[in-house]
Amino acid sequence: MAIVLVHVWLFTGGFGGFDATLPNRALVRLDGLVAIFFLLSAFLLYRPMIARRAGGPPKPPVTGYAQARFLRIYPAYWVALTALAIVPGLFGVFSDKWWTFYSLGYYLDPLFAGSDCPSDEGPACGLAQTWTLTVEVTFYAILPLYALLTARLARGRDVRSWMRAELLLLAALAALSMFLNGPPLSLRDELWFKFTFASHFYWMALALALAVLSVGYWRTQALPRPLQLAASRPGACWAVAGAIYVGTMFFFLPVPFSIAPYTDPEYLALNVAQGVGAALLLIPVVFGNPNRGVAARVLTNPVVAWLGLVSYGLFLWHFTIAYYLGYGGADAGFAPVAVLTFALAIPLAAASYYLIEAPLMRLKYRRLRDALQRRPRGPASGEAL
Repeated sequence: MAIVLVHVWLFTGGFGGFDATLPNRALVRLDGLVAIFFLLSAFLLYRPMIARRAGGPPKPPVTGYAQARFLRIYPAYWVALTALAIVPGLFGVFSDKWWTFYSLGYYLDPLFAGSDCPSDEGPACGLAQTWTLTVEVTFYAILPLYALLTARLARGRDVRSWMRAELLLLAALAALSMFLNGPPLSLRDELWFKFTFASHFYWMALALALAVLSVGYWRTQALPRPLQLAASRPGACWAVAGAIYVGTMFFFLPVPFSIAPYTDPEYLALNVAQGVGAALLLIPVVFGNPNRGVAARVLTNPVVAWLGLVSYGLFLWHFTIAYYLGYGGADAGFAPVAVLTFALAIPLAAASYYLIEAPLMRLKYRRLRDALQRRPRGPASGEAL
C-alpha cells in the first residue's frame, strides 16, 4: 500500500511539485519498502531449501518449486496485463514485441530497447511497475543453483562451520553486487544488469543470511548476543529502522531510487541504508515471538490481513489506474487519485485473488499430470472425508 501511495504521488506531481519539502521527502522515501519485498521473498523461499541441514524437513523438489513460482506470478499477471491493454489501453502489449511483455522480459536489454512504445508514454508501456517481478523471476531461476552450491559447501561440516562459511560467501557476493553497481563499472546503468537479481543481491543476501541463521539456531535458541537483544527488543529494532528512514528523507533527493539521478556513492549509500532498515524490521519477527505485542495486534487485524491476502493483485492493477487518473488523463490531485485508485484497484485485486490466484495456489504442490487428471466423483477407498 505504501508503494501505491508513492506511485500516486509520482503521477499527481508531488505535493506542490517535486521540490524538497518535508511531505515530499517523507512520501517518496517509502520506496525503501521495496527492500522489504525482496528480503521477504528471498527469506521465505530459501529457508525451506536449507532446513534439512540442521535437522529440519527435506527441501521441496525443484520441479515443485518452479511450478509454484510460475503459478504464483504469471497467470494473474497475464490477466491484468491483457485486461488493462484493452481498457484503458497499454502500449506495446499487442505489438510484435508482445512476448517480451508476457514473459516479463520487457526490461531486459535488447528486448527493452526494441519495444514499440512512445517515448513519452513510459508508465503506460505494459505494466511498468513489474520491473520488480523481472528481478524476482531472475532470482527464482538462480536460487536452486545457489542452494546446490551451498549444499556442497555445507557437506561434511557441522552446523556452526557451515553457517560461518555461507555467511562469508554471502558477504562476498553482496560486496560484489555493490561493486558492480558502483564505479568504475557502474553496471546499474545497463538494463540487463539493473533489472536482474545481480543488481539487487545485496538486499537478497541480507535475507539469505537471516535464513541461514534462522535454520542454524532454530533448535538451540542460543542466538548470538546481538541477535538475542534485537529479537527481545522489537521496539528498539523498529525505532532504529525508523531513524534510518528519517535519515534517508533528508540525505537523499526526494526522487524514487529506481529513477533518481543519484551519483554512484549516493545510490550505494541509499541501498545500504534501506537494506539495513528492512533487515531491522524483520529480525524481531524471524528470531523473536511474532505472536505478541503491537505488531501482532496490527498484522492480525482482519482488514490488514485481508489486504495482505489480495496484495499481489493490488500491485498489478493499481499502477495503470493511478497513471490515467493523474498525468495520463484526468490530472486529478493526490487525495482524489489515492482514494479512487484504492477504490478501483482493491475490488479488482480481490477478484484476481479469489478467481485466479487462490484456485491456482491449490495446485502449487501437486504434480501437473495429477492436477490435470479427472477427479473421481466420490472419495477414494480409505480417503479421509
